[in-house]
Amino acid sequence: MGVRREGRMVVCVALAGMDSTVRSMRTYFPSFDYFSVSGGRLSVLHPMMRGMSLTSELSNPNSPLVRFLARELPMASRVIGSLRGRLPLWPPTVRPQAAVPPDYRSLGRAIDRRLRVAFGSPVDSVLHGGVFLAGVDVAEATSGAAGQAVHSVGQALLSELKGQPMAHGGSLTRSGAEEDRLGRLCFAASHFEEVFRAGLRPGNPLLRLEACADLEDLLDQVPSYVPRDITRQVELAEGDHALGWVTRLPVQERICAPVFDGSDDVGGADADFIVDGHLIDCKATVRPERFGDKGEVLQLAGYLLLDYEDRYRLHTVCFYLARQGQLVTWTIQEFLGLLGARRSLPELREALRRELRDPAASPNVRQPGPSCGIQESLFSEDAED
Repeated sequence: MGVRREGRMVVCVALAGMDSTVRSMRTYFPSFDYFSVSGGRLSVLHPMMRGMSLTSELSNPNSPLVRFLARELPMASRVIGSLRGRLPLWPPTVRPQAAVPPDYRSLGRAIDRRLRVAFGSPVDSVLHGGVFLAGVDVAEATSGAAGQAVHSVGQALLSELKGQPMAHGGSLTRSGAEEDRLGRLCFAASHFEEVFRAGLRPGNPLLRLEACADLEDLLDQVPSYVPRDITRQVELAEGDHALGWVTRLPVQERICAPVFDGSDDVGGADADFIVDGHLIDCKATVRPERFGDKGEVLQLAGYLLLDYEDRYRLHTVCFYLARQGQLVTWTIQEFLGLLGARRSLPELREALRRELRDPAASPNVRQPGPSCGIQESLFSEDAED
C-alpha cells in the first residue's frame, strides 16, 4: 500500500536504517500516534500528514479563515500600494543565467534553505518529513532498492546540512567552493521538500536516482546555473538594509520555520522567519513590479493572527525580496491600519481563534450555500516566487 496523507494509516515497505528516521519523525511530528516496523513493513498511524501551508485555506473562498479576513481585514489593496511605493521603481534584480528555463520554484526553496543555514536552522520538520516520504514514494513508484537509495541520500543530505556553521557578524557567504556546494545542497533539499508539500511529481530528480546512488549523484544533477544564482542572492542578503543585521543577533533570536498556536486550526502553517520580533516572509520573484497580491498580504496577516498567545512578541511584519535584496517593513499598527482593522491585535487573534475552532458559533458568519456568490481566490501561486 502507498502513503495516504489524508487518511489515518500509512503502510509502506520498510527501508534499511528506518529506526533512526522513525526517531526523527517522532521528534518533529509528536502528533503521530504510533510507529511500528514488523514483517518487513512500516506502519504509521497519525491524524494527518501534509505540507504546512496557509495556501489551501486561502484558496478556498468559503473557508472560515477567508471569510474572517474578508470581514475583519478588507483593505489588502492598501498594503499592496504601500509595498510598491516603498520599492525602487526598477530595482536591480538577480536573474538566473540559464540556457534553459530555470526551475524558479526549486530556486525559491533553495534560497530560503540557504538563509536558514546562515541563521542556524538548516533542517526542519518539512525536510525531515520529505526525506521520510521520498524514500517511501520512490519505492512505490519504481523499486524498493531505488527507494532505499533515495532514503540514504536524504539521510546524508540531512547530516551534511546539520553540520553547516551558522553566520555571524554580518557575513553570510563562504569561500567559492564551499558556497558552490552549499548552494547545490540547498537545491537538492528542495526536491525532498516538494515531496512533503506536494507529493512525488513526475520530473522530480529523485526519480532518476539508481539503486546504487549516493548524495554526490544527486548533487551532480543540479543545473550549472544554480550555485551562482544562489550565491548572488546570498551576497545581496549581507547588506544591513537586507538581512545582514540578523547574523549579529544571538542565535536564539533567529527563528526559522516558526509554527503558531493556531497553526493546527488551518491544517498547519509555518512562516519563513521570525527575528527579534520581525515576522519575515521571503520571496524570490524576478518581477518585483508585479509582486504583491491579496493572497501574499493575507498570508502574512494570517501568520500574525495565528500567534494567539503572542508567543513571539511580534512588533513588525516584513516582506524580503531575495532577488532585489529589499526588506520592506511595517509596524503591526501600520499593517493593521492599512488593512482596515477595526479591532486591536489581541481582539482579532481571539476572534479568529473562536471562529476557526467553532465557526457555527461565531456571530455574523455567513455560512456557504448554493446561492452564495463565489469570492475570487485569495492566493495565486507564482512559479517564480
